[in-house]
Amino acid sequence: MLEERQYIKDAIYDWVRAVVTDEGRTDEVIWDHGDGPRPPTPFISLELIGTDTPGQPDYGMVDITPEKPDGERSISRFVRRALTMYGFGEAAMDLLETVKASIDKDRYVDLLAEKGLAVSQTFEVTEHPANRSGITTEIAAMFDFHVTYKREMTDSPGWVDTVHIKPPKNLPGMEEITNQKVQEGADG
Repeated sequence: MLEERQYIKDAIYDWVRAVVTDEGRTDEVIWDHGDGPRPPTPFISLELIGTDTPGQPDYGMVDITPEKPDGERSISRFVRRALTMYGFGEAAMDLLETVKASIDKDRYVDLLAEKGLAVSQTFEVTEHPANRSGITTEIAAMFDFHVTYKREMTDSPGWVDTVHIKPPKNLPGMEEITNQKVQEGADG
């Protein structure tokens, strides 16, 4: 799922970059890379926190073709990714509030929808994440949010040629059951 992870990161980056640019700001947008180098403030840092797959997968019908004699079926499942957005530098709180509010604007909803994503939940923007930057006097803010999308895969389930059913030996009469016997015993 490395390709999926990179796709999500690119799509989220495009959304945040569009909001920052549309607001006339030049803040750099980066993905968190631990203690790696930081750009000069102000900047936004994004971090993937975790993944949840609520509900059950949806299994499609098996399609058997000459090219795929074992059959192929689609499997889809909703996935929810938890992310954190950090803002560092002057007006970090205002900038993150602006990014958060963008999910209500059609332009950004459409931008994310074109990529198969929806921001499904956001949390409060807070000031001063606990020494996130290692500099206690730095102006900083953060908020958590969830992005939801549908993961789609294919599977080759194969198929069953023959089924042999052996009745249990310890149940009397099981060896004599036939369709005719069941019909004779039916009321009506």
